Amino acid sequence: MFFNTSTYFIALRYLKPSKDHGMVSIISLFSFLGIALGVGTLIIVMSVMNGFRIELLDKIIGLNGHLSIYANQDSKNLNYLEKKLSSNSEIKNIRQVIDGQGLIISNKSSTGILVKGIKENQFIKYKDLKKNFKINDNLIFSNDHIIVGKKLFNKLNLSLNDKIKLIVPKSSNTAFGNIPRAKSFYIGGYFDSGMFTYDNNLAFIDLDIGKKLFLNDTNKIFFEVELIDINMVDNFKKKIIDANYSNLQIYDWRNSNKAFFNAIKTEKNVMFLILTLIILVAAFNIISGMVMLVKNKQIDIAVLRTMGASNTIIAKIFFLNGAIIGVLGTFFGSLFGIVFAKNIDTIKNWLEGLTNTDLFSAEIYFLSNLPAKVEFSEVLYVVITSLIICFIASFYPAWKASKMNPIDLIRKE
Repeated sequence: MFFNTSTYFIALRYLKPSKDHGMVSIISLFSFLGIALGVGTLIIVMSVMNGFRIELLDKIIGLNGHLSIYANQDSKNLNYLEKKLSSNSEIKNIRQVIDGQGLIISNKSSTGILVKGIKENQFIKYKDLKKNFKINDNLIFSNDHIIVGKKLFNKLNLSLNDKIKLIVPKSSNTAFGNIPRAKSFYIGGYFDSGMFTYDNNLAFIDLDIGKKLFLNDTNKIFFEVELIDINMVDNFKKKIIDANYSNLQIYDWRNSNKAFFNAIKTEKNVMFLILTLIILVAAFNIISGMVMLVKNKQIDIAVLRTMGASNTIIAKIFFLNGAIIGVLGTFFGSLFGIVFAKNIDTIKNWLEGLTNTDLFSAEIYFLSNLPAKVEFSEVLYVVITSLIICFIASFYPAWKASKMNPIDLIRKE
């Protein structure tokens, strides 16, 4: 009588390399490597896509808030409205902001930028709220100072206390006609958000100065609201609408970034489908390897059948043969993928130093580092998908072996 231990023993023995079926061993090895590579690559790619999305979302919300609330009211009413909104327990931080485009001119260069007017105490809170938001020591934030992104600071070859001129599109009526508004500032410091787009194109000035430069009938002061939890956005919007605040327009982070994050999600799904093909190719190798093994082991099958082994036991032996390859490949592939993803930024830096090339350009990918976030629910999904494919691939050779007639096999020998 055959017990499970005997079945496992025979299946494992057939996996060992031998002179009789060396080609089968090579195919099994490539099947194992293919599955491990496919699973590992899938986990790495999905982790990077997760990290990229989370990091970008963190940067965008960190500097823009979860919601933007526009109110067609004067400054006194805005201050009252700010206090009223601040009483909501869902709000982590609320700030008055005005923004606009401008041209920054230094002694050495010039470039177009986005300028945000904000109160000094709110600007300092960026550092407190976001661990990756860094500002230089001895920063000066006043009516005559401007804070620029670190990339912009370096691009224009600026130094602290350098004098620059900011020109904005809004014109002023003079005796010589309408001319663009301009104001001189001193460089009060720089910030590093870790996101290239902001660090290269954004500057902060005092809110009152921002009003003088940008406030008009079409460009209003608005509130940036950061909530305790991103999942509170819809409930908070409903609460504001139900409170019947007058003349409020509410936009959340999804309105302005919907297409971008949908594109990331679509790309992630497409990459999953493409990389799953690696596992499928490895699964076909399992089929071909097991079919060859069945042919090489025909006499063994005949002996087992004459000793009383049932069709089920024969099928189980060869099914286990393919399943073991799948399980081991999936396990080591998962281990490789998780370890690689956890250390991907270190590996990237090492490769960049080795090859002297920029593998992850901040100008192209927005971020200054390569993020990765391993979601174990997704790892489990990849593992289950891989095992199902491998088990299905192992079924046909096992079924074929179980249908062999021992008398015919002995006659052939």
